[in-house]
Amino acid sequence: MLFLYNFLLFIVYLCLPVLALFSKKWALWTDGQKLTKNSISSIDALCSSSKCVWVHCASLGEYEQVKPVLLEIKRWFPEYLIILTFFSPSGFNRPSSFFQADAVFPLPLDGQKVAKAWINALRPSLVLFVKQELWFHYLNELNLQKIPVFLVSGTLSSSLLKMPVYSLWYVKMCRLFSVLFLQNTEDIDLAKKYNLHNTFLAGNSRVDSVKNNKEVAWENGIIEAFTLDSDTIVFGSTWPVDIPFLQDFLSNPAYRNWKIIWAPHEISSHQINLLCSSLKDEKSIILFSKASEATGNERILLLDTLGMLKYAYRYAQLAYVGGGFGKGIHNLLEPIVYELPVIFGPHFKAFPEAHFLVENGGGFSIKNLKDWQLILEKLMDPEDRHKVGLIASSYIVQNMGTVDKILPYIFEVLDYDSKR
Repeated sequence: MLFLYNFLLFIVYLCLPVLALFSKKWALWTDGQKLTKNSISSIDALCSSSKCVWVHCASLGEYEQVKPVLLEIKRWFPEYLIILTFFSPSGFNRPSSFFQADAVFPLPLDGQKVAKAWINALRPSLVLFVKQELWFHYLNELNLQKIPVFLVSGTLSSSLLKMPVYSLWYVKMCRLFSVLFLQNTEDIDLAKKYNLHNTFLAGNSRVDSVKNNKEVAWENGIIEAFTLDSDTIVFGSTWPVDIPFLQDFLSNPAYRNWKIIWAPHEISSHQINLLCSSLKDEKSIILFSKASEATGNERILLLDTLGMLKYAYRYAQLAYVGGGFGKGIHNLLEPIVYELPVIFGPHFKAFPEAHFLVENGGGFSIKNLKDWQLILEKLMDPEDRHKVGLIASSYIVQNMGTVDKILPYIFEVLDYDSKR
């Protein structure tokens, strides 16, 4: 299996220049690889005079999960640098000031020599991987150098564990972690089934993160004026496939007085133009960046900026979260912390919070426009929305405190390390 793993990495490496020609995302990823390769000496110099914690996330979503943990590390161990890596350009394409980190880099593509060079440059005291990040050579090298590595807010893939050949490889990588902090009892049951003993039920640290976001005293005059005296729905992290539901909402007479805050997942100028042109009446839209030009007659405020959605939900009474008609829904925790009923597509298998919402009546999964219209009819009454929103937010209440479960393990490692 190791031969196949290395072969696949080699194929990816060979294909990168070609992929970069046809995809902006892969072009950014390729540029990121070059950036990290050219920065190894500066990373070595940075970490030679200070101890560090290395944190790796796939993308921004995983960063939000580990963010409250990083805040506590910075609070109690300010002398430690936090080196943050991402696989996706959505993370490493931002300045380090955006994160609770001292430096941000793209993760070098896994490989035996690459992993050894990277870890030797960092010399981390502790490593945190988030959710489902399993990279064999990095994990193996950390294990060989006896560097503690934790999986934070981890989830185990039942589908991968069912694959006859790959399951052994998957389990082998999981055993390279010092501790697996898993999200739910289903993960713990899987861990027991495959004899993974280094496991601990800790929950999803992103719950703590969204609770912290809610407590931030954030206000925005533009959104406040737009939603004044109007009920509002947020279409959050949407893709083009989600637009028919927005169009249907616009034409629904029962919601004709509602305002819409629209936050597309991608906000390039090209994508924004395509999205706006997909609506019959473009005059109903005002971009957040051009709010000064608003006439007051617009029904849609399109957030063509980053980092605002998680706070914008506080101005709404209902939320539709995109991604559920693609690879999987985006962040449901951000709206439900504000006691909002949420509606999302059918692809939510890997999301425990979505299962809770559907099973308990705090959220609704839809497959088509007919489902959508039935749910909107159900949620017309403010009292019904309030009851559903309370059920949704109960997930937050039941799952807070993940950070407190993880921190003692982190403190034990860093306390011991700082005294050496």
